[in-house]
Amino acid sequence: MKKIIYSLIITTVLVLLFLDRCTTHNISTNDFFKPKSYKNFKSLIEKPQSKNYEILPVIGTFPILYDSIKNDYYVSNYKGLTKYDYLGNIIISDDLEKEKYTSVFDFANFIPYVFAENGVYDFSGKKLVYTKFSQILNTENEIKDADFKILFEKYYDDAEMVVYDTDRNFDYLAQNYPMYFKIKNNWILLFSQKGDYRFTHSGSSLVENDTIGQIDFLNFPAKFADKRLIVLKNQKSGIYSTKQIGEKIDDDYLKMYYTQLLKEQKLDYQSSNSIELLSRKKDEYYFTGSYFDFPDWVSPSFINTAYYQVTYNNEKLFFKEKAIKYFKDSKCKNDLYLYELPKHLRTKSKVAFLDYTIDIGGYMNDSTGIVDPIIKNGGLYILKQKTNAKSTIKRSTASIPKPTTKY
Repeated sequence: MKKIIYSLIITTVLVLLFLDRCTTHNISTNDFFKPKSYKNFKSLIEKPQSKNYEILPVIGTFPILYDSIKNDYYVSNYKGLTKYDYLGNIIISDDLEKEKYTSVFDFANFIPYVFAENGVYDFSGKKLVYTKFSQILNTENEIKDADFKILFEKYYDDAEMVVYDTDRNFDYLAQNYPMYFKIKNNWILLFSQKGDYRFTHSGSSLVENDTIGQIDFLNFPAKFADKRLIVLKNQKSGIYSTKQIGEKIDDDYLKMYYTQLLKEQKLDYQSSNSIELLSRKKDEYYFTGSYFDFPDWVSPSFINTAYYQVTYNNEKLFFKEKAIKYFKDSKCKNDLYLYELPKHLRTKSKVAFLDYTIDIGGYMNDSTGIVDPIIKNGGLYILKQKTNAKSTIKRSTASIPKPTTKY
């Protein structure tokens, strides 16, 4: 009799373990074991809130950059930028869709200027200002080397700002790079001589170091005046808020590629703010791909509804989003990152950015060509004080301005 009872107990335990680990049945992750408050968790797109803070979608994406002098934030917005003030309110937002191309794709220089085909957009002020190039020179390499040297050095000495850019938007066969000079509020576009690769981003052996966020020319570094912007950082992962396409810039990357320099690497980003996974619930199988067509339960991975807690400035915000639990991993993969300013600047602004980057593909609509993502709500979010919250930071009285044009 005892053997039968033991066998039943062991069988029951094994069945429960199988159901819990290998099927979509929720045993250990059942709602029964969760507090009732979990039912009130909102998704990120539904704007989770605490007493004084809220999470809102950002109009734009990486990089996230900060002006430490004017206390403003910038994110790329298609071909343009979106600018937020120190309270997280939008000051300027323009995607510059009308432009044929802009410098935003590479965003090689961390400054609040966007260079287009015929002029420059200045996002640094209270209003968006467009200035046409007063001159565009050397597009066809028409300037002789000796004359070019004299012209370049004169422009460099006279300019308050000098910006070098990539040649992505131009004819690569021309083998020249755009150089922008701001002289007495006029912008001049001068193309480098053909085949001159003495730029820090061009891989030239003549240039020892490459500063991330600033392209330099050998012996003639860029001049950003007081317009240089700085990056934020997710302290837990060590990832900086540069462009997230391709390899992300983190502390390990900077150690490996020691000729790549990031000025903010020496700053202290330590933080007690965090994102914590509280619980999860299995929703469906997630097929990871396999040479053999085994049933899902053989090596199961799951799409889960995950429940999170954000701790920010001693307040807690709660939300729910999808997360992947891979068969071989002990923890859920959630791809959530909280980006903050360096420690010494956080008294100037109570704003952070939350990046929800999970992407497992989607299904394309054959008639429209639009891909519907399997997991929704991915993107960048801003964590800011609510408008009715009392702020210890002096408010700006500037209103949201209309763009102006300067010719």
